[in-house]
Amino acid sequence: MLKAKTMLRRNRRRVEPSMDGISTEKSFMVESLLKSCNFRQKLRYNVSVEELKRRVGPPEFMSINGLVSHLRTSQSNKVSLRKVLTDVGVVPSQSTRLTSLCSKLTEDEAADLATDLEKLACNFIDFKMAAEARRSSGDKTTELSRTKAFREFLAQTKKALIPFMSWYDTVTHGLGPKAFGITVQIMDTYLNQVIQQLSEDLGS
Repeated sequence: MLKAKTMLRRNRRRVEPSMDGISTEKSFMVESLLKSCNFRQKLRYNVSVEELKRRVGPPEFMSINGLVSHLRTSQSNKVSLRKVLTDVGVVPSQSTRLTSLCSKLTEDEAADLATDLEKLACNFIDFKMAAEARRSSGDKTTELSRTKAFREFLAQTKKALIPFMSWYDTVTHGLGPKAFGITVQIMDTYLNQVIQQLSEDLGS
């Protein structure tokens, strides 16, 4: 169930501008694509070697050109980038097999985007008013039973789908399952509010 909370920022770093795609022994640091509106500080994210191995593996199979784009560096750095990647065990494919609007997002960016979506849902969906708006003069006992059953069915549906989202998780760089979870949470929070109101009506 959604609860109002402050936004968490665990994986990103605020640093002074530097060369894109700069690497350390185990990660690359890249400038965020998703800039906040205040533009006061540039955000950068660490992209680990393990994350890059996921990008060059199935189903994306990123090529060196895809990694140049993903790491937001210049095409002129392609040769040196290939060497650095090879040295840490990241072998680009001959050609990228799958691209989407998620392709350029780092996994930490995707996680931050999902966190923002959850926070906005918490703060700007009025679940109480929504539940009030659907109040009817029908049989509240039956309605309560049906609402509880649907909420349980929703929970079972989420539980059934999550184990089969591994590829979806990979191709969306983590955003897809998180967004799915937020959608389910929104529905669950609404249903819980409806159940509370029906229970109060029946108890009065």
